Amino acid sequence: MFNRVVTLDILFGLFLLVGGSVHASEPSHGFAYFGEPKYPADMAHFDYANPNAPKGGTTRVPGLGAFNNLNPFADRGTLSHYMDPRIFSIVHDQLMMQSEDELATYYGRLAETIEVADDYSWVAYTLRKNAYWHDGVPVTIDDILWSFDAYKNKAGVTWRAAFRDIERIEQTGPWSFKFHFTETAEKTRQLIIQTATFTPLPKHYYENRRIDETTMEPPLSNGPYRIVEVDPGYKVIFERVKDYWAKDLANTQGMYNFDRLDLTYFFDENVMLQAFRAGVFDYYREQNEKNFHTEYNFEARRKGLFKAETYIMGGAYGMHYSVAFNTRKPLFKDIRVREALTLAYNFEWANRIFWHNGLARNNSFFVRSGLRARDLPSKEELALLEPYRDQLPERVFTQPVPLPENSPFGRNRDTLLQADTLLREAGWVVKDLVRVNEETGEPLAFEFVISRNEFELMLTPFVDNLKRLGIHAPLRKIENNLMVNRLRNYDFDATIRKYYTFNVPIPARLRSQYTSQYADRPNMTNYVGIKNPAVDFLVDKITNATTEDEMNTAGRALDRVLLWNFYVIPDGHPKGRHACYWDRFGHPPIGDEYMRWSGFPNVWWIDEEKNARVNAGIAEMRAD
Repeated sequence: MFNRVVTLDILFGLFLLVGGSVHASEPSHGFAYFGEPKYPADMAHFDYANPNAPKGGTTRVPGLGAFNNLNPFADRGTLSHYMDPRIFSIVHDQLMMQSEDELATYYGRLAETIEVADDYSWVAYTLRKNAYWHDGVPVTIDDILWSFDAYKNKAGVTWRAAFRDIERIEQTGPWSFKFHFTETAEKTRQLIIQTATFTPLPKHYYENRRIDETTMEPPLSNGPYRIVEVDPGYKVIFERVKDYWAKDLANTQGMYNFDRLDLTYFFDENVMLQAFRAGVFDYYREQNEKNFHTEYNFEARRKGLFKAETYIMGGAYGMHYSVAFNTRKPLFKDIRVREALTLAYNFEWANRIFWHNGLARNNSFFVRSGLRARDLPSKEELALLEPYRDQLPERVFTQPVPLPENSPFGRNRDTLLQADTLLREAGWVVKDLVRVNEETGEPLAFEFVISRNEFELMLTPFVDNLKRLGIHAPLRKIENNLMVNRLRNYDFDATIRKYYTFNVPIPARLRSQYTSQYADRPNMTNYVGIKNPAVDFLVDKITNATTEDEMNTAGRALDRVLLWNFYVIPDGHPKGRHACYWDRFGHPPIGDEYMRWSGFPNVWWIDEEKNARVNAGIAEMRAD
């Protein structure tokens, strides 16, 4: 079979020499979105990793809520932390891995080399010959081919959607293969990244298992850690693979240092924090500003045994938190209603009272990114927006984007009055202290559906403000698994959502979050149900951009369209991120230019001297 394929390839190559050809880059160890990779093929290690970091020890981390699934390739259930290759997994290896000190550069992990067609019609990889699954079976081309078919035809809908731009896969040698992209796919470097993060599955393991079903069986994988113990819904224990196939690669040096990672879930955040202060677990990335400023001033921190540090992320924030309106509901189809509710939200007061002024307002869907809109639109942005002028609010063209700023003290009376005016214009008037539809008498009422305690803090003063406008908007807090299912089916009026982004946005994510084609499909992230031709066009411009300037210009135009349509009420993003931990670790500097997280657990390690001091300190406090 292989000889036949080679013969056909040779004949096809001769045809191209006569009739024209598609050129390709030379096979390389890495791929950079802009420019060239920072690290050469003979690199020793990443600069942000310590190659002399000692191996060993156990680290303990918490999760909030519960989990009922260990299969990241199913779109059902709640997946355990540290297992989703699309977000962060310590059990799966991908073809390539992203470096943390470059904007968007990938280096070969399972793949030894990458080769890219000049017209981005295909990308070719050569598989490393020494990669193994955790059961000792080699990773082969058969696994690659089988996995691609499984993703396209058997996996959950979000996985199938992620591969819609890849038409087919072709084996080109005993250890090499090509992804061919569809004719309709935008031929950009994002397509290459889409394949670089391809996560192969072991064919011999999954042939008799369904990859689209939830399971509590630890999966067979090939990454630096494996699952060795599971207490359903409560605990997952990951163990470092001592004979990890990639342990001698340059891009793993100084990484995956803990022998064991214990993940324990807590239903209640307050109980979790009490356990943290008691030394039950070691590390937590605190995302609640109130907690960061109020929960960690305890004896161990004063003695220097515990640290609560703030660092600046190198990556984009996106719309960190927002109140998302479900525009599939008739009430929220009116932009005047959405704007009125936005005006009623007093971010500045809540930021002072609840978050200790630790947040900055999300005046963008692309915070800390070149795609963030500022001031008035440039002539390049206007050129993109002009064809849609009659479909967009006039303010997209004439006004800068920041929202009105309220006083952090007292009630936001001025903006409440503006909200009242807008609601009256939209036909919602006040009768007997109740806001009703002027024609039908129907009261203006809707429900917030949430699953976390801090969301109650965000929304409680907002609900009070809405009462002053005659609006009934109760809070309904539900268990996390129920929340996941309701989000998947868009079964809510309004809720709290993050809109993630990256410095170089991922096309599939942009489409899923904002475009018309995903507004009504279940399991997507277009939670507000945006169906806007201008948004669809600008997302396409971003994904098809050939230069960074072109990408950023389209992003800024999109930012304005999203903001001035009031699809969400922007809340705030942290001025910095917070790493809270017992001081038993060594780690590289936190918050380098492009670092998207603290580096935990991948590049941290146990410092035995610090560890002994912390253990002695905890024992002493418990004895007291």
